[in-house]
Amino acid sequence: MRVKVTVVVVLVVLALAGGLVSCLVFGPDLLVGPVAGLTPAEQLKARNDGRSTLLQGFAGLLALSGVALGAMMTLRQVRANREGHTIDLFTKAIDQLASDKVSVRHGGVYALELLADLDPGYQGHAHALLTAFVRQQLPWPPLGPEPDRSRFHGGLPDDIGAVLAVLKRGSVIGEGASSELERVDLRGADLDGLDIPRVCFAYSNLDGASLVGAKLGGATLLDVTLRGADLRSADLTGANLEGADLSGVITDEATVWPHGFTPPG
Repeated sequence: MRVKVTVVVVLVVLALAGGLVSCLVFGPDLLVGPVAGLTPAEQLKARNDGRSTLLQGFAGLLALSGVALGAMMTLRQVRANREGHTIDLFTKAIDQLASDKVSVRHGGVYALELLADLDPGYQGHAHALLTAFVRQQLPWPPLGPEPDRSRFHGGLPDDIGAVLAVLKRGSVIGEGASSELERVDLRGADLDGLDIPRVCFAYSNLDGASLVGAKLGGATLLDVTLRGADLRSADLTGANLEGADLSGVITDEATVWPHGFTPPG
């Protein structure tokens, strides 16, 4: 980018210099021309006056060019500063997600959402980081001692609940992108009204989760376990339920199943 700007500046300067020389050499004759009745001295004075007028015009043009060039350089600097600030925000958000404090991770989640709002170019990065964060924090099967879920609001830690809320709002999800939440442990989670486009819960455990009114149209629920889950008023139109364990699910007349799917008795 710097090379391009330098080339443009050099070309503009050369063009102005060439125009100035051409006008000073040929301009006076074109402006004044042969005028009958003028003495040689008067014709010389007229040409010099023409040169002075041309020089004044070029001075004004150079001033305008300087202003335009300064504005262009200022705009480039503003853009560079903004890009640097955006990269700094992105890096800090990643550091926050890696914190051992839930409150700091919580802040990192919303920082990524804010970043995606400020610069849509970061949508895909924020989306991928947030879904990966859920997979790492709540993997299924668990990799270590299980947390006491009874102390979590809605059965989820604050940072995980924040991620699902961000995904539901959709500002980090680009057009046509899917949310990869496969192999996650969301047992007993309050997921009422969940509405994440093209979400993938393949091989995940949602036993006992509350999914009342959830929008799961087109969701990938391959080999998911939903034992005892509350699916009242849930919309599973077009969902892939191959291999799903629906033992004891709670449904009602408003539950919408995929076309041709036989719901559990």
